Amino acid sequence: MYVQQLYTNCLAEAAYYIESNGEAAIIDPLRETEPYIQLAKDRGATIKYVFETHFHADFVSGHIDLAKKTGAKIIYGPTAKAEYEITVAKDEQFFPLGNVKIQVLHTPGHTLESSCFLLYDDHSIPYACFTGDTLFVGEVGRPDLAVKSDLSREDLAGCCMNLFRRK
Repeated sequence: MYVQQLYTNCLAEAAYYIESNGEAAIIDPLRETEPYIQLAKDRGATIKYVFETHFHADFVSGHIDLAKKTGAKIIYGPTAKAEYEITVAKDEQFFPLGNVKIQVLHTPGHTLESSCFLLYDDHSIPYACFTGDTLFVGEVGRPDLAVKSDLSREDLAGCCMNLFRRK
């Protein structure tokens, strides 16, 4: 298993490249797709999935172009609706990736479709959780961005705590 963070300082945005046994997934890609495609090519991998933690309002994602260029499936959490082809995952659904798997954990609050992605290693042990804008160090994502939501930061923090209690 190989995991690499691709961080963009000017946006304070982190995308992730996850690879196992020749299959790769990208989480929250930026608009420019070439770095992900080149990384997969350099490592001899095929991009199978593009996971989006939520619909991004603060930057343009490259998920559509990346999916078109690689044949990868775009994965969103429950309740997501788009005018382009996506796979809407169920809460706690698993996606196989080489010898590992990624589980979707629906964490509505920052946005209604917000989801975290829990990566399991090749022994089915949780290895890392990619939380997008749901959870930060010492903070949670802004719940007031969720359309017609009366969630508070405390509600979202509780949701995040339950995320880790599930396992």
